[in-house]
Amino acid sequence: MSQLRERWEGASLPGDYLLQQWLSGDEAAGFFETSVAPDGRRAVVKLVPASATDAGVQLALWRRTRSLRHANLLQLLDCGRAELAGEIAVYAVFEYADDSLARALAQSPLSEAESSEVLDAVLPALAYLQAHGLALPVLDADHVLGVGEAIKLSTDGLREASPDTPYTAQLRAFWNRISPFPPARSADVLAQALGAFAHTGPAADATVRPAAAPAGPRAHRPFPKWPLLGAAAVVLLILALDLRTAPDTPSQPAPVPETPARPAPAPIAAPEDRKPSPAGEPVSAPPSTPAPAGPATWRVIAFTYRTYDDAARMAGEVNQRYRDFQASVFSPAEKQGYFLVSLGEPMSREDAMRLQAKARAEKLARDVYVKRFLN
Repeated sequence: MSQLRERWEGASLPGDYLLQQWLSGDEAAGFFETSVAPDGRRAVVKLVPASATDAGVQLALWRRTRSLRHANLLQLLDCGRAELAGEIAVYAVFEYADDSLARALAQSPLSEAESSEVLDAVLPALAYLQAHGLALPVLDADHVLGVGEAIKLSTDGLREASPDTPYTAQLRAFWNRISPFPPARSADVLAQALGAFAHTGPAADATVRPAAAPAGPRAHRPFPKWPLLGAAAVVLLILALDLRTAPDTPSQPAPVPETPARPAPAPIAAPEDRKPSPAGEPVSAPPSTPAPAGPATWRVIAFTYRTYDDAARMAGEVNQRYRDFQASVFSPAEKQGYFLVSLGEPMSREDAMRLQAKARAEKLARDVYVKRFLN
């Protein structure tokens, strides 16, 4: 396990970015899932120790990247410095991608229509980067991402380049690798695309958009299927390219209007067929699966995960180290797809506040919060 994960998972960065879950990385850089308040969109944080890079140069490049506004470029949402326990790191918050072209090609070749749509997205994005004196480290299928119904180039690892630096040779090599057309027809398709782009140039309304404006579906045909194939696995690829969105929930849920606390139904036992915890990580109290819907109750939440197994493993670790907290896995009905490590049973707000204070005093987690849920 990377030391970055051990030191930073669960930490909060300036701007209220909670590093909710480790995605990938090594000692040079780590990638964590987070959410972007207040709308709760998912995002990915790249964290680089200051000792592993020239922090000033890296931040300057990220700030340039953050100013880019193009429908076919992955948006860099924020960047800055952070300190935890005396260690300095720089970080960048990227838009969350659902899939990569590399993953799609590993499953099946693109159709002619799909490959043409990729070309139509990549070409103006490369020209936009060129006009701003920037370039990709390499143009390959790992750098072409699916974000909702949009095709975008990764902006992690951009490098400075002269605006006069041509990109046609790199584009041609990339096109030859992904094109399903016969060789002669493939060359014609690329030549026509380059010629049409050189003649018309990028349309202003297609290249410059507010960062928060989502790309809408294409009217002429359904969007290629590949960007929607593997939202979970692709995060391991999308940002670690120079060597982890739209997001759906905030790191700390918004409070629900207070109503008198009522007892909740007993939790249901975890499924029999779920994967066991890894060797060496005994679980003293089996975590529970999501409870059925019931009246609103207060819970103390220590960690948030995207998979049951990760949450169960953390609950086991908590129960092994802190036997008084009775950690279990809880999946709120109003936030499907998220698995929370809950301390104790559903309780009154006063009891939850006392348990939260105890968890913080014992430094159980970086961010322990109290929240009323619907189940």
